[in-house]
Amino acid sequence: MIKVGIELNHVVRNINKQILKYYQKDIDQSLDIDDIDEKDDAFKYAKFETLTDKNDFIYIDYPYEIYGCAKTMDKELPALINNWLSELTNYEEDEIEISFFSLNEEALTIQSSYFFLSKIGTRVRKIIFPKSINEIRGEYDVVIAGSKEVLDFFKGDNESYVIQISNNMNKDCEADKKYDSLNDVIKDDEFIGIVQEFVNNKNNKNITDGESN
Repeated sequence: MIKVGIELNHVVRNINKQILKYYQKDIDQSLDIDDIDEKDDAFKYAKFETLTDKNDFIYIDYPYEIYGCAKTMDKELPALINNWLSELTNYEEDEIEISFFSLNEEALTIQSSYFFLSKIGTRVRKIIFPKSINEIRGEYDVVIAGSKEVLDFFKGDNESYVIQISNNMNKDCEADKKYDSLNDVIKDDEFIGIVQEFVNNKNNKNITDGESN
């Protein structure tokens, strides 16, 4: 089985737009959010005096609005993902498991994320909300991520093939392959072959290392 983990935020879900929308509504009405690139860091513009203020905004004041009511990064993405899942089911050479993960979620944001997933009609069977980023180490053969935190965490990790969904927040990050969007990953006919080659090489290396020991 080939396990593919897809980060929700900045890959599937556009939380930046929601953060800016409710920051403007509640804190700074003068902020012109129409001129802000949605692939930029929302907190570059939505500024808080303390970390507590920021966390209250996210986890207490607007968890449903930010995590539940957000739109997908691309309008056609929900249908693309479901069609992709159907196609992968018919892939005969390897079983491929697609799952979502989302870091730094707790309490109300988690239930809001489930609402978001139901809203987009996802058919992904597995969702992970790790308490620590270390929980996803070794969980996936392939990681598709947009956040700098995840990309930096997997830097130099030979156990996972890392795919970067490029945005203004992760320009300096390293990855095995980069795409502009998850749409591009799904539409890339070479993607499965690249992943399969990586996993086969990893498995062969593990066998060789085991025999040498």
